[in-house]
Amino acid sequence: MKLYLVHRNDSVEYDEYESAIVAAESPEEVIEILKDSVAENFGAPKEEVWGNYDVTVKEIVLDKPRIILQFPAG
Repeated sequence: MKLYLVHRNDSVEYDEYESAIVAAESPEEVIEILKDSVAENFGAPKEEVWGNYDVTVKEIVLDKPRIILQFPAG
């Protein structure tokens, strides 16, 4: 199991997701997990909440102490 940082490649609107950290076996599985999560949370496919899955998926390598994700106040 690996950790992946996922973030959208387009602009984000109200009530949409910008980024997530996902535990999965592969980048392809990350997308499937996102789709399953959207269907579960919204009761139907709503691709727009993840920008039609136009996302960048980057593996998080835990080889040294570091900050993985920060949120700016605003």
